[in-house]
Amino acid sequence: MRMNFKDSFLLLFSLAAASANAQDTALYTLPMTLETLLENGYSIKFSRNREEVLSNNATYGNAGMLPNVNATAGYSGAANQLQSVGGNRYTNTFNNSYSVGLSGTWTLFDGWGMQASYSRLQELKKNGELSAKLEIESSVAQTTAMYYELLHRRLRLKNLSIMLSLSRERLRMATEKYLVGAHSQLELLQAQVDFNADSSQLVTYRQGTIEQLIRFKKQLLLPFNANDVIFIDTSFSLNEHLKVEELKAVALQNNTSLKIFDKNRAITDLERAQVEAARYPYVNLSASYGYTYSHNTYSAAGSDALGLSYGVNVGFKIYDGRNQRRLEQNIRIEQRNRDLEYEQQMQQVLADLYLLYSSYSSYMNLLGLERINQGLADKKVSLAMEQYRLGQITSLELREHQRTHLDAQDRFLNAMLQAKLSEIYLMQLCGAALNYMDTEAAN
Repeated sequence: MRMNFKDSFLLLFSLAAASANAQDTALYTLPMTLETLLENGYSIKFSRNREEVLSNNATYGNAGMLPNVNATAGYSGAANQLQSVGGNRYTNTFNNSYSVGLSGTWTLFDGWGMQASYSRLQELKKNGELSAKLEIESSVAQTTAMYYELLHRRLRLKNLSIMLSLSRERLRMATEKYLVGAHSQLELLQAQVDFNADSSQLVTYRQGTIEQLIRFKKQLLLPFNANDVIFIDTSFSLNEHLKVEELKAVALQNNTSLKIFDKNRAITDLERAQVEAARYPYVNLSASYGYTYSHNTYSAAGSDALGLSYGVNVGFKIYDGRNQRRLEQNIRIEQRNRDLEYEQQMQQVLADLYLLYSSYSSYMNLLGLERINQGLADKKVSLAMEQYRLGQITSLELREHQRTHLDAQDRFLNAMLQAKLSEIYLMQLCGAALNYMDTEAAN
């Protein structure tokens, strides 16, 4: 089925603030809207900040691979009272000591635990990037869906306005016929009731559209203004050539949440390497260089020293209450859990994909039928209005034709919206939601 829709996403709306003298208007295309989202969205900013923290943590120093060097300076003193031989004489003495120096330690080997720690930090950094990408994709898909829901509302408002125009024309004709005695007062009252009902429906739906627009502004952090009016000047653009097997292959390869679960498996493998590193010996290098001076008032002269000291420490864990074995058993269980989580997420992605594709296919098939019904309903209501003008049908019959016309319009718009929403979330599953930021790529 070939759709006769525009091949671009030129969906325009204006945020118009009415004033006594002027009106300010802001126009957004879908790519412009999504760019605003990326600049302003709170959840995106939070995810980028978390990504930055993980990036800052992915260093050799945080993995323990670099030496620690400290500068120290100190003073110590002591006051003592010495008793002479025989116990008749006491002497007060004061000891003073000063020191300044540098000291450093460096772990040369710990069973490759440092290397595993650094690799784990790198994987966490990549996982942070994927988490930020997942949040961006989710926000883009949600905002794109809201964008098309607003378009749907704008088009339905137009249909409700047409319905109201038909009711207004019917009321006009009923009034004229009543005045010339061709209609009863009951016919006139029924036309007035129906006109009021259609007016109420239009006002209620317009208020719902304003509320949806406010939620849309909240998503984009745009200024709120009760006087803003939304203008949409385009039609839906649908990708009508999606194939489920192609989508499945792309989703299994590019789905961002699936990549995150795969990264979690790699991180757990490195955590196991860190735990098993404790089975190997460790080698530490230590060194210090400094100056010390001490002076005792009981002695005529003080003493000082300047020098370098260094050493190597080698250790090996012999027994720790079988805790090492316990830790290794637990990390192996965690590895199995990560594998199960990955398989579970894969099943979830596939289930979501087939459900969405089923919805997409159903609504795409409905569109052809509903387009035909829409055209027939347009002709039917026009013919009914003419027959009513000529007195060939009653007002109740005309009202039924009006309802049939509006129902046909609603079914067509609903099929378009649901097909578009299914397409949007299919693209999100395939890791392609960001394509909606590029008009050509999106089509």
